Amino acid sequence: MTEEETNKPAEVTIAHMTIIDQNEPIRLPDKFIEALQKDQGRYAVIILAPNTRIIRIIPTNSDTVTKININIGKLSPDFLRQMGSIFIRLGIKTLYSTGLCFTQDACVYEGYFDSTELENVSIETVKNEFKAIPGVATVTVDMMSAGK
Repeated sequence: MTEEETNKPAEVTIAHMTIIDQNEPIRLPDKFIEALQKDQGRYAVIILAPNTRIIRIIPTNSDTVTKININIGKLSPDFLRQMGSIFIRLGIKTLYSTGLCFTQDACVYEGYFDSTELENVSIETVKNEFKAIPGVATVTVDMMSAGK
């Protein structure tokens, strides 16, 4: 190893510049693929937050991911604690979750789960548990599959 390589600071991120063209797919460099596949399988969910324009690529072992969308009519101070309790009780871990409040009376929570997290619990049970939280207006669940 050269002195320059020895004194090189540790890197936290891997970056790559690309061109965004609707007629050309974005290809990930080999070093990205290697880093993404270290501990996971060959699948990933790609999530874009349009308001921040940040794209997340989250590796997963399953070719199917479940997205849950919860519209909250009135956010209670206890909402997050109750959600956390449901996740623990049902044994569900999220790949990614986010939320946004547009006003005091209009908030949205979205969570993404590897479908293997739902092997021991039905989607209806998950929906009913979240619907039972005070202030929740609607709960929708969408299944996403690789290649579809």
